[in-house]
Amino acid sequence: MKPNGKDSTEREARRDRVIVELFTESDRGCILVGASVLSDFLEEILRAALVTNSHAVKHAVAPLFGPMAPLSTFSAKTKLAYGLGLIPKYCFTDLEKIRRIRNVAAHQYSVMSFENQEIIEITRTLEGADYAVRSFGDKKFDTNPQPDPDMGIPQAKISMERMRFVLTVSHIAGSLDGRVGRPASDTAG
Repeated sequence: MKPNGKDSTEREARRDRVIVELFTESDRGCILVGASVLSDFLEEILRAALVTNSHAVKHAVAPLFGPMAPLSTFSAKTKLAYGLGLIPKYCFTDLEKIRRIRNVAAHQYSVMSFENQEIIEITRTLEGADYAVRSFGDKKFDTNPQPDPDMGIPQAKISMERMRFVLTVSHIAGSLDGRVGRPASDTAG
């Protein structure tokens, strides 16, 4: 069992659901779902870092995360997680970039895709994609996977920018999921 109460099978299934969702959504949906997933993972590590007695959770912790509460936004969760030492610097900067991408996707009424110049410029700087690819070691990583209905990979080829975004989201989500319950000192860097 992991510190957060999830065994590796449950964690892998959760990761696979996220990846399938990111591959099957439209570009705008991929961006919005990716940011939402990361916001949820940030909330989990923050809640795990705070006191857990029932009175404190009910009266002090839970109200921090409610609608219009101090920790209701992706930005606030990201900044606090970094400020508490729960996430490393590259993770913080990538989360800030993903938030910027999410804001572009959420606030433009035009057709939104990873072909948007602003999104292209941001995705090319996401470090999490590079960490994800390195984690494959000597294995060759296919940045344009073949359609696989069982995994939910669509028929169309995936742009390099979308692939970098998906890799970054999945890498950070996995990293955050693995940090639930770990002390802040484990994240130096």
